[in-house]
Amino acid sequence: MAGSSNRQEAEEELLLRAARLLDMAKRLGDDERRVLSYFMKNVSVGDIRAVLDLERLGVKNAETIIERLIDLGFLEKGTDCYNLSKPLRVYVFRKQR
Repeated sequence: MAGSSNRQEAEEELLLRAARLLDMAKRLGDDERRVLSYFMKNVSVGDIRAVLDLERLGVKNAETIIERLIDLGFLEKGTDCYNLSKPLRVYVFRKQR
């Protein structure tokens, strides 16, 4: 049972971090919020596809904005892809249950 308790505590910590990020998101600019919204719907996207999609959505300087959101902890850079950060992924998947 200790493993289950530790896993639940870890998930709760991630949800607290997600809540802080979502609060911080209120202060993002329009394009930054548009990029974050895109990744909330598409949690992991190839780097080229993400930039093309975002440009089609009217986001200027998509790569620069993505890098800023990585620095702020909203996104992560994977191998040839961008991902929603783990706390936000846990939030999104928990919300879908």
